[in-house]
Amino acid sequence: MSISDIQTDIIKELLAIKDRETLLLFKEILANQTEKDPYILSSVERSLISESLGDYQSGKTRTNDAVFNKNEKWLNE
Repeated sequence: MSISDIQTDIIKELLAIKDRETLLLFKEILANQTEKDPYILSSVERSLISESLGDYQSGKTRTNDAVFNKNEKWLNE
């Protein structure tokens, strides 16, 4: 499938969407993809990343399998 075909398919699907919120989300995604300036993280985003890196470095992480198993166990209770 060529890039032109993909673009045409996307345009057709976008024209069929009637939900304003969904269209605004697509607009935001596209704006982020076409901007030449780097994305600037907010202070909250920087804080979350710092916290996540700290958790990773101190070994406070779980594998996907462990998380899914825990969720599965919880759902079956």
